[in-house]
Amino acid sequence: MITKKKESNSNFIHMVFFWLKDTSHKKIDIFKNRTVSFLDQIETIDNYHVGIPASTDRPIIERSYTIALVVGFKDKKAHDIYQDHEAHKSFINDCQHLWTCVKIFDTHK
Repeated sequence: MITKKKESNSNFIHMVFFWLKDTSHKKIDIFKNRTVSFLDQIETIDNYHVGIPASTDRPIIERSYTIALVVGFKDKKAHDIYQDHEAHKSFINDCQHLWTCVKIFDTHK
């Protein structure tokens, strides 16, 4: 788990769930580090969390994903800046071949 937090109230949350092709520990660690590297370049991010499924085991819990990314922003405008940021675009271009599926959920207060 990798988490970064600034002093701020996040009103917009961006959740991304990745299903990687190679789920070896080595490849997961490389992917997590690459994710953190691009996130650290974007100033409009209030906080983020990059992690793997927890060991909770109840029928209602979705655990089939490989990596989860949860990013907090002040507002939608800050999120939109993130979406257009060159570091985000490079991450997608450089890493999209590594996953079979991505699901995104955005929420706001």
